[in-house]
Parts: sequence; structure tokens; C-alpha cells
Amino acid sequence: MLNKDDIEGYFKELNKRLGEAGIKGRILMAGGASMLTMFGVSESTLDIDAVFEPSKEMKEIAKRIANENDLEEDWLNDGVKGFIDTSKMKSVLYKEYSNLVVESIDAEGLLAMKVVSARNNGKDEEDLIALMGYLNIGAAENALDIAEKYMPERLLTAKSQYFTQEAFNKYIEGKRSR
Repeated sequence: MLNKDDIEGYFKELNKRLGEAGIKGRILMAGGASMLTMFGVSESTLDIDAVFEPSKEMKEIAKRIANENDLEEDWLNDGVKGFIDTSKMKSVLYKEYSNLVVESIDAEGLLAMKVVSARNNGKDEEDLIALMGYLNIGAAENALDIAEKYMPERLLTAKSQYFTQEAFNKYIEGKRSR
């Protein structure tokens, strides 16, 4: 598990090694790492889901860091690249180092990704509820409209619609109980 301090430490190490190699890098975070670093929703995440460049060099450096720090080899992975459309989704700056720029998908893009993932693991629902609050969503349909802006229609399944409605109901219940 990675906490915010771990993530920042590994980004600093990536930056240092990129500098030693004379390379400039870029990371665009999504998923749990974004929820943790940008919104403080959780205390830890299993990994950093991101798209990054230069891909080959970043993977090699990340693998060395993993081996030296007893991390999972995919602590920095690009498994989300099929869900991120950089022509539609916006990013926000997280940190800028001398050789590494780290950004995150913005709240709307993250919400869209959570809607289509629709994983009933508790974590995605918690993240979706937090994003609904951050974006001040007034109806489940508003969340689905945001998802439609960023995701292909084929990914907006009945399951994702049901998941979004259930999360919205819990979001509203939480607002009422405050």
C-alpha cells in the first residue's frame, strides 16, 4: 500500500533518476492515486494508475525503484490508458519537479472513469460519492451526463447506470444525515 508520502517520495526518486539520464518525463495520474493525492479521499492506494511518457524509460526506472524498495513491480502502471482520452479529459497539475511533471485527471474525468468501472468493491463507490460531493452533483443523471462527455457510449452500461444511481442515493443520504 502506498500513502501520500510514499507517492511523493517515489515521484522525487523518479525525478532524480530521470535527471541523471537527461530525460524529461510526464505522469498523468488517475484512479486511487488521484483520489488520494488530489482529494484526500483515502489514506492509501495499491498502485499508481497513470499514463506516462517516455513510456519505456519510465517503466524501466519504476521497475528499478520497485526492486530497491520492495514494491510491487506494477506500482506505477499504465493499465488505465484505454480509459483516458486526453483529447477530451482535462488534467490538473499535482507537482512539477525539475525533470518530471505530475498531473491528475480532473474531477469530472475521474467521475466518468468511476461510473464506467462500476466495481462493487466499496472503494469505487466511496470515490464516486466523494466526487459527486466535490462536483455538487444534483441528480444521478448529472453524473451520467458527465460520463457521457468523456466515455464511449458502449462503456455506459446498465450496470454503470445502476451503480451510479446507488452511489447517488448514498451521497444524498449522507448529505441529509449531516
